[in-house]
Amino acid sequence: MILPPFLKPGDKVGVISTSNYTEQPYIDQMVQILKDWQLVPVLGRSIGARHGSFAGSDTLRKDDLQEMLDNDQLKAVLETMGGYGIVRVIEQVNFNKFKYGPKWLVGYSDTTFLHSHVQGMLGIASIHATMAADLEAGYQAQSWETLRKALFGESLTYQVKPHALNREGISEATMVGGTISVLCNAKGTMTEVNTNGKILFLEEVGEKHFRLDSYLLSLKQAGKFEYVKGLVVGDLVDIQEDEPPFGKTPEEIVWDAVKEYDFPVCFGFPAGHGQVNKALIFGAPVKLKVSPKGASLAFKL
Repeated sequence: MILPPFLKPGDKVGVISTSNYTEQPYIDQMVQILKDWQLVPVLGRSIGARHGSFAGSDTLRKDDLQEMLDNDQLKAVLETMGGYGIVRVIEQVNFNKFKYGPKWLVGYSDTTFLHSHVQGMLGIASIHATMAADLEAGYQAQSWETLRKALFGESLTYQVKPHALNREGISEATMVGGTISVLCNAKGTMTEVNTNGKILFLEEVGEKHFRLDSYLLSLKQAGKFEYVKGLVVGDLVDIQEDEPPFGKTPEEIVWDAVKEYDFPVCFGFPAGHGQVNKALIFGAPVKLKVSPKGASLAFKL
């Protein structure tokens, strides 16, 4: 995996909405955070645009992403919101220039499509982290500070509390993953995630119990857990009960999908659609250690 150059004060960074529309006050707040980090935000044409639920038409969002990827002056491109939309444009984007001049791509949720694409197709690392839309729930210092550390290449190490479903073990590999439903929807496309020999991160929001189960079984049947070196389970937020009840918690549904394997499993990592969304560097080497005392995750940059 190729790690793009880490940032330094004075660097220009793109701010873009490749998926759903983001309310302007949260973009303004994100811009100020970046300025406080002594970075120079450059707003894309999708900022402020609107076409239905999207941040502009497919053509506008595709062209905006293309311009950001091709702009040699930008050292990172930060998405403002997830939702839905990247899958409508990603196969029309040319990554040739980005391949030879990589920069950090930042976001989560629908941005999972971008993460998997640049890692699988190009072998380039990216950052799973908070976005402008998260500011609607208020500023979370933990989330934004870990993103700052990731962008600037500072030490990134986490401790996670014990969980009853954890499986002990130690593993070291690069990390991939993202939102479970997005990873499932990308199967069979050029954006399909490659989990072989990787530590996999999974999170989800707003699904029914049975649908979460179906996504995980689909990934399992596609061999996505077969050669995994470790699993980190993040937020499973607003997973709605079925009628009649499905009979398992969201965590138990995940566990049932992976219990037959022997890789270490860590539940409860604070990343994804929850209140705190700590940054993860997909494509960077990371050491996962799970013990009765909890788990640790240490990135090697």
